[in-house]
Formats: sequence, C-alpha cells, structure tokens
Amino acid sequence: MSDMHIEPEEFGERYLSEGAAIDFDGVTVRLRHVVPAVAGGSRLVVEFEDYVDEPVQAVCCATSKGMFEVDGEKSRRLVFWADNSPRVVTATLTNRVPAEVVLWNAWRRGADGIDAGLRYAGMTVTELGERHWRFRCSDGIGGPDFDDLVFTARIVGV
Repeated sequence: MSDMHIEPEEFGERYLSEGAAIDFDGVTVRLRHVVPAVAGGSRLVVEFEDYVDEPVQAVCCATSKGMFEVDGEKSRRLVFWADNSPRVVTATLTNRVPAEVVLWNAWRRGADGIDAGLRYAGMTVTELGERHWRFRCSDGIGGPDFDDLVFTARIVGV
C-alpha cells in the first residue's frame, strides 16, 4: 500500500468535465445559478446573511436582456460587495422581453481585483419558495467551505 496522497480534483476541473453541476459529498454544487424567463420590471432582491471578512466576498449578477437599475444607475452586470453594500439590495430589470438572470459568487483579490470560479469555488442552492433561494458559497481560497458567503435572492414580479 502506498503512502502517496492524491489531491482531489478542484471544482473548476470537474465543472469542465461534468457540466454545470457537480456532486461533492452528496451535495449538488454549481458554479452559477440561472433564473430563466424573468419579466421586465421584475426586481432582484439580494440579502446578505453571513460571510467571512477575508477575502471580501461578493454576489455577482448578470442579465441576458436589458439592464439592472439600482439607485438610478444602469448596468448589465452588478457586483455587490459584502463589506460595503447594504444588507439588502434591490435591482430592477429594464428588459422588454423575458431575460435570464445569472447569479454567482466572487471574492476580492488584492486592492481592486476580483476572482470567481477558481479552485473550490461554487455554491449550493436551496429553494425557499417560488423564485426565492438561499445560496451557500465557497470561494476559491483553501478547500471547500460553503460558509464563506451565505445570501438569499428572490425575483419579485411586477
């Protein structure tokens, strides 16, 4: 019997070979969460529940059509940093046709960098209700730890 230790495959390598969702110790882990057919005028409500201080964690979101609007500012992609965003953030979608909304976790690299989807990054998703989820996220620092960032997101229709 060999004493050789073999490192487990990082999540990123497994996403490439297995697809959008992987099994880790009996739990489904995703790199991102896609919400289909979101009507224009709907609101995305993100609530931070818990997060580690270092590295600084973030919730990222993107829309396939139109833009998000927050406090009069518009963008197709948003990054809500846990250390300087309100605990609850609301973004209104400006799309005219149904859009996909994509959510994923990220973390700060250095003073102004951002990383996502590396090493053991991923999220577990628990459905809390219709278009309402809890995300437990592992950043790519160290091994898997799904308490690095915990947040909820919901889509509120018009």
